[in-house]
Amino acid sequence: MRAGRKYPNELRERAQRLVAEAVTKDPPLSLNAAVKRIGPRVGIVPDTSFFARELD
Repeated sequence: MRAGRKYPNELRERAQRLVAEAVTKDPPLSLNAAVKRIGPRVGIVPDTSFFARELD
């Protein structure tokens, strides 16, 4: 049986949008650094893989 999603879609979308905005506003900022900065602000573990999958 497949596990349910830990984070609601609205939270995932918000986190992805914030990371994309951070990278756009600060081009030298890597995707990894942006995820580590934004993740804790929205309550998502920075190691969560959906950041990379959705932003590539």
